[in-house]
Amino acid sequence: MKIFKNFLFYCFIFVFCYLFFSGYSYASSPFMADISVTNSSSELLLSAKLKGGFTTEIEEIIHSGAPTTFTYYIKLMRYRSGWYDRTEYSKTIKRTVKYDVLKKEYKFSEEIEESALPPDKKNNSEKDLKGQGVEGSSESKTLNHGTLESSPPLINEKATKDFDELKKWLANLESIKITPTKPPASGSKYYVNIKADLKTIKLWFPFNYILFFVSLWDVTTDWEVSSPFSAD
Repeated sequence: MKIFKNFLFYCFIFVFCYLFFSGYSYASSPFMADISVTNSSSELLLSAKLKGGFTTEIEEIIHSGAPTTFTYYIKLMRYRSGWYDRTEYSKTIKRTVKYDVLKKEYKFSEEIEESALPPDKKNNSEKDLKGQGVEGSSESKTLNHGTLESSPPLINEKATKDFDELKKWLANLESIKITPTKPPASGSKYYVNIKADLKTIKLWFPFNYILFFVSLWDVTTDWEVSSPFSAD
């Protein structure tokens, strides 16, 4: 009977913490904003910002030492009248922060992987969800498997003790290069899809039990669409 009572007690604590922390964490819904695409010689440059991504509880999670990752999915789309829009290029940017409690230092790393559509291959498998700005539900690093070729990921690392600087690193996309294998066709209309996935990495024993609510934090923004533009 005592074991059963203890079991019920821990179940109650678990449910209470789950509801409290999950509700608290999702009180603010992050979203992508200030999306702009500019031409620079033969390159397209994307800029955007993640808004609402830093709440009090998220800052507490970061300062607990739990690795926290912001992943951005970017896709260059080409309008095709009377047919499904085509993914010309995709890029995944994964930004991770790990707070060193002893050094009081934020260790930041960025991993970038990009995929481009080879000019001799056709993409006939995409669904037309233009209203949502997304042609499929896949969020894997290589979208539209079999049509996009991936390049080896690039990894950048740096550190800072300034939390405001860290927030800028995590949430701001500034002049991100969009470089499809095939140059944008003159006169064609394009747009960019972008979304973000924010999550913590599961902790190891015993911290996964002490701070079990951390592993529950997994927020995904809606897809946002840039204004249409042409290669002219």
